[in-house]
Amino acid sequence: MTQQIGEKISRFRQNQNMTQEEFASRLGVTPQAVSKWERGTSLPDTALLPGICNLLKVRADVLLGTKVQLLSENGDAQQERAVRQNLIAEPLRIEVGAGLVACISEGLKTDYVNQCRRRLAAGTGMLLPLVRIMDMEGLKENEVRIVSYDQTLLQKEYGGIQPGTMQQVYCSIIDDAVRLCRENYGRILNKQLVKCLLDNLQEQYPGVLDGLVPDRISYYEVMLQLRQTVEEKGTIRDLIHIMEALEQKKCANA
Repeated sequence: MTQQIGEKISRFRQNQNMTQEEFASRLGVTPQAVSKWERGTSLPDTALLPGICNLLKVRADVLLGTKVQLLSENGDAQQERAVRQNLIAEPLRIEVGAGLVACISEGLKTDYVNQCRRRLAAGTGMLLPLVRIMDMEGLKENEVRIVSYDQTLLQKEYGGIQPGTMQQVYCSIIDDAVRLCRENYGRILNKQLVKCLLDNLQEQYPGVLDGLVPDRISYYEVMLQLRQTVEEKGTIRDLIHIMEALEQKKCANA
């Protein structure tokens, strides 16, 4: 194993076009230590592992050989992360043209998404999913597209963007995303979001869910009920009574 880890350190280091001396300097060790690792005569201290993986852009499990299922030929962590992110259609994603990248960069310096997340929760009990924002080839310079599970919910262009209006444009894009999330929450809702909602309920009111989810009622059943409630009432803030009604229904059908 020592020899294999050393060979991987050497290969990944060369993939990053770093000499042993440069790698050692950035890691805070001697070049002799790096040489010993790569020759397989010693192993790096475990405290150095995060720094090694960061410099070599490789996951620890790949470096240590604890996982063989790779998604890139050279084990590059950034490449694998990009592949994994694109494997599954996301609940909510914002795609922008190149001309809007500066607006997004400015907007991300603010806390606006979290402010919107709090307002949505307070008004409807809905949890805004994590929103990935990415620049997308094929879109016009100032075009934005908001998608949910690869279905386009909105596609529009912004005109007259000035340096002083960049954060305003960003806020407008986020406002559209939050509005569409609220309008399409039945579609956006998934078992992961349901689990987050119920984990919060369990933390604040543990008696409501004791012995109920997932022991007697599955997350899928809860998701179906929440979708129905959203369609009927437009809010799921009364989650306590929603769960009590589900339990009553379960008991009646038992």
